[in-house]
Amino acid sequence: MDVLVIGHRNPDTDSIVSAIALAEFLSVKGFKAIPARAGELNLETVKVLNDCRLQIPALVSDVRPRVSDVMTRDVKYVFKGTPAKKAIDILNNMGIRSIPVVDVDLKVLGLFSVESFSKTYLKDFINLRVNLVDVPLKNIVDVVNCDVVVGDLSSRISGYVYVGGMSIETIKSKYSFKDSIVIVGDRVDVQLHALESRASLLIITGGLRPPKEVVDRAKSLGIPILISPYDTYTTAKLVDLSRPVEVFMDRAEVVSENTLIQDVINLMRSKLVRTVLVVDSYNRLSGIVTRSDLIRDYRKVVALVDHNELSQAVDGVDEAKVVVVVDHHRVSGDIKTREAILFRVEPVGSTSTIIWKLLLEHNLRLKTNVLKAMLYAVLSDTLLLKSPTTTEDDINCVNMLSRELGIKLDEAVKFVRDAIALSEPKDVEEIIRYDMKVYDEGGYKFAISQVFTVNPDYYISMKDKLISRINEVVKDEGLKLFILLITDYIENTSYTIVVGDTALFEEAFSTKVVNNYVVLEGITSRKQQVVPKLLNILSSRK
Repeated sequence: MDVLVIGHRNPDTDSIVSAIALAEFLSVKGFKAIPARAGELNLETVKVLNDCRLQIPALVSDVRPRVSDVMTRDVKYVFKGTPAKKAIDILNNMGIRSIPVVDVDLKVLGLFSVESFSKTYLKDFINLRVNLVDVPLKNIVDVVNCDVVVGDLSSRISGYVYVGGMSIETIKSKYSFKDSIVIVGDRVDVQLHALESRASLLIITGGLRPPKEVVDRAKSLGIPILISPYDTYTTAKLVDLSRPVEVFMDRAEVVSENTLIQDVINLMRSKLVRTVLVVDSYNRLSGIVTRSDLIRDYRKVVALVDHNELSQAVDGVDEAKVVVVVDHHRVSGDIKTREAILFRVEPVGSTSTIIWKLLLEHNLRLKTNVLKAMLYAVLSDTLLLKSPTTTEDDINCVNMLSRELGIKLDEAVKFVRDAIALSEPKDVEEIIRYDMKVYDEGGYKFAISQVFTVNPDYYISMKDKLISRINEVVKDEGLKLFILLITDYIENTSYTIVVGDTALFEEAFSTKVVNNYVVLEGITSRKQQVVPKLLNILSSRK
């Protein structure tokens, strides 16, 4: 299966570039890896991708397994009107239990199965009489392998099935053959009686041809005559199976390709069915899902970069098969796997730095445009190497990549600074949601958003509007605390709005929050300087 390499829901440049780089690394190592994104890109990242001539990864908003992941597309089906015998032969020959019934436009009409056939067949057995209703004469001819003596193959036959095995006197005294299908051997008297009684069809068994008087009488009355090559018992059984498949089918449970697998499981349990059909928006057959399809591991395969927390991950990651995690944040413990995986978390300033180290360890080199994007990503995530999260590994990575690519470091820094400026959010909602990350520590749910800027005054002037909207977000989303960091990475200062549990914040930073606002000098890193302090206080509260 494809490995989706994907970052967090509010992707920054490092999240996107590390997804692209790790996907290429995994591809070199033999995986079929595809870079993806869990959210919309900011202008900084778009500028980086455009400059490096890299495609924007596909948007993946949900990795929960769906019908399209398990369905059989090349599905066998039968048309309405097909003899039941033919459908049964398909089931036997293919070793399957059911087959869809469709009309000429491939629209689903029902499902023919071992169970549905048995149910109708047993009902006929209990009634002790088979009744054909509007069965094409052609069906009977094809199934019983009959010769047509009299009759039009386009005609349709109805009536109860009788076997003329008694004396003519007994038959006359006990039965009426009017509008019935009569199966008989070379009993000419019974053959003529069936015709005079206005039977709807006469079938003569044993391959025996009727005399001329019987044929002439049938022609004059317009009653078909067929010759079966089989004995009377076998002929009667086959006539029963000449009925159209829809007589024996059940209503089909249908789903779309986008239906969640869990919903299919719930449907099968509630309806007590083992098969569901997959249809398009016009109810046309496109596939089939059986219980056996749900036995195998149908989870989507995912590699996570630049995060390892469910609250930041694409929807449904808890139902996916996580095979790789590469990150430079704290280990949350959210991600659980059934087997050992590549789990690489290091205290560096950028996930791209870790991937660069992986390349060195494996003596690999990626495409030049990917390496260039990695250079920009490390500079972006370390705030041009000024963030307190910057390590010697980040510095070495940047220096080595710039030398290898022939790019002057000061030119790369200027490009990234200009790119960062493009992404600064402008309106209240965008500012609050920009790079917003939600944390859940033992039921204490809080959020931190951060905006990096060289013009903090613009955001400070909007302080009252920001506080008002954040109060609404806290209430609507059940948060205990919301922190908005307006970070001037040149001056190494964060102008901070705090809403909710300000006491926790004050204790963590030994400061006083006045009217939901405080200035934190020397604070620029959410990961290294903010989150750990909050978690320490929460831990002490326990």
